[in-house]
Amino acid sequence: MLLSRPEVSLFVLLSVVCLAPICGFQTLRFPGRQLSLGSNTKHDHQRGFFLRVRCSLNLGPGGDSDLRQRIYSDTQSLRDFIIPPSPSRPPPRPAFQPEYIDHEAAQQLTDRVKRTVSTVRMKKEIFKRYVNDIQGVTGLGAVAAQEYVRKVIEQRQLVWGDLLMIVMLSRPLQMEAILLRTTREVLEAPIDPLQWAWFRDNLLSTYGWFARSRRDPASFLYEQLLTIAEEKIDEQAQIANALKFPELEDVPSTVFFPGGQNECRQDHRMVGNVAGVLPQLLGTPDNLQFYDLNVYLNQLLCIANIIDPQFQSYMSELFSPMPDAEFQSGPPKNLVRSRAKAQTDYAECPWPTCAHLLDLVRCSITFETAEELKAGLELLMQAGTADQEGGTAWTPAQIQKRLSIVRVKNGFSGGRGGYRDIKVNVIFVSEQGFAMIGEVALVLSKLRDYKYATHELYEILREREFFKQVVDVLGD
Repeated sequence: MLLSRPEVSLFVLLSVVCLAPICGFQTLRFPGRQLSLGSNTKHDHQRGFFLRVRCSLNLGPGGDSDLRQRIYSDTQSLRDFIIPPSPSRPPPRPAFQPEYIDHEAAQQLTDRVKRTVSTVRMKKEIFKRYVNDIQGVTGLGAVAAQEYVRKVIEQRQLVWGDLLMIVMLSRPLQMEAILLRTTREVLEAPIDPLQWAWFRDNLLSTYGWFARSRRDPASFLYEQLLTIAEEKIDEQAQIANALKFPELEDVPSTVFFPGGQNECRQDHRMVGNVAGVLPQLLGTPDNLQFYDLNVYLNQLLCIANIIDPQFQSYMSELFSPMPDAEFQSGPPKNLVRSRAKAQTDYAECPWPTCAHLLDLVRCSITFETAEELKAGLELLMQAGTADQEGGTAWTPAQIQKRLSIVRVKNGFSGGRGGYRDIKVNVIFVSEQGFAMIGEVALVLSKLRDYKYATHELYEILREREFFKQVVDVLGD
């Protein structure tokens, strides 16, 4: 009989747990045997509320004590396995969160990649047993688990990552279709913020994307995820590309700082945010990188948080004479994003790379028309000390003013498509005497809508190199 085989006891347990909510039964009866399922809730301060499964087997006269012990053991180890925590409390932190990765020339593996590879390998080994058990003789357990996961995903509930991975190993073709279909649904414009938050925390953070596609064995699932994001960006780009603003294309992109573009740094002598130690004293490349991305970066972030309230207040007041302009403050860039940008965008720049971060304090002003944007730019240039026509008479005495223009970057020049704005970098001096280069973005409302529509899509694309590094190490 089915229940007389110890190797399928876990299959029976998972089948009952998965099918009970769907079919409504709590007891399975076989000749001479009865398997009962019950449940009660358990509160855990770290993980919230769980449904704990009780499973008992009546083997009848002369029952097999080894089988009873095996089922009891499986039940104890898996009683918290299927039901995720209640939405009333925060779920456990996902296995990984979307963040940036290291682009060193030597392509050294980052700690994040190493940690992910180790976890995936460990889980695959552990779940091999579960996959065999859930498959069983008839395959009913795998179908039941797939149905359970499908309903959880369709209802946008919390997804238990381990169960998702087990089901993907046992039903890869079906789960691939579910994942990709859900991805397209969530990323359809306009992206709903709640749907995106659920997708990011429950599906984007799973390990299933590292698997090979069963529909296209030459590719990985993460590549299909990126393709979907690129398709959605292209759809939005076609709308943005149709918007033309010739009156803004002739605004010159100019650097007013002595030394030109390469000297636009936070440690420039006119700004003064220099590293506290000479690079030759740090010795090894590892020490240089650690100081750059931890000590020096935190020094800059500390100054940014001191300056930011005064910077936002000054800029808001500056543009107040333009009632149709929408001022929006940007919070100081956080440590993770700042470190990632230094590693990716400025990895090949002179040390310390974090000195190239010119948007730790930032704000944006949105205008309805190109004419209004040009008027806003003129207002900002007049408040600074540089000549809008490209003069370079920038002297150390100008640092005594609260606002000095460093650079203007015109994203409209050359008839570019996609998202465009005019970014102005300024030196702002706080009342305490701290100075920092910040960023003021002058934006058109029509293009801001495009940026909002593609923000989440670019968040996915930024994971490309991370996904690639992980699958390169994992192999097949």
